[in-house]
Amino acid sequence: MEDSKPSILYGINPVMEALKAGIRVCHNIVVKEKVSNPRIQSVLTLARSLRVKVETLPQKEFQQKYGAYAHQSIIGYFSSKKPLELNDLIEQAFQATPTPSLALLDGIQDPQNLGAIIRAAQTLGVQGIIIPDRRSASLTETVAKCSAGAIERLPIACVTNLVQTVERLQKAGFWMVGVDSKGKTPCYEFKFDMPTALVIGGEEKGIRPLLRKKCDFTINIPMPGELDSLNAATACAVVFYEVLRQKKGEKP
Repeated sequence: MEDSKPSILYGINPVMEALKAGIRVCHNIVVKEKVSNPRIQSVLTLARSLRVKVETLPQKEFQQKYGAYAHQSIIGYFSSKKPLELNDLIEQAFQATPTPSLALLDGIQDPQNLGAIIRAAQTLGVQGIIIPDRRSASLTETVAKCSAGAIERLPIACVTNLVQTVERLQKAGFWMVGVDSKGKTPCYEFKFDMPTALVIGGEEKGIRPLLRKKCDFTINIPMPGELDSLNAATACAVVFYEVLRQKKGEKP
């Protein structure tokens, strides 16, 4: 059933990608008056071709209503982003490749971090992301904005219990690989030649102990600099790229 209250997407890329993906229902688009940005005009052309209502507001009125958003002069009202069921995510991942890579996020509560992780995952060829329905940022408009529209393209599942999810993934053929500062193997030495689910913890606490025990392997990101940690989004991007590099057969 459709949510009675639509979600707001703001910014050019999030609105454009949602329209292109065609998964969410677009109720209407609101644009600031006298905007000549050609990228916005491309969004409006696509919207009108899809018979989506476009409303133009005077600049002052638009700013009063949407000034709290980093809107780039365009707002879209869409149905909410619906996560996949875990079984559907697994099925789609194996349809994409015999050796899919997923990311299981444990305690990523900052929506900007979650959005950046989604963007990195979609850009670098990860087949999907799994988030818990508690102790995690939700799939909000901020996440959509920070993902630069990648949230519309990346399969995402929301689960109630991460430990049970790990067990389900293992039964489906995935090997669980924890990304941890104390991991046993540098990420560039680990062979990502099998179905892999990367377990990523939050910045403050990392992977929870019970979840870490469920991992088949642990890897680390070598960091010779003076700081000893990366934020979760940056760490994800590093490991996602290493997975992609290996699958492309490139040398380190």
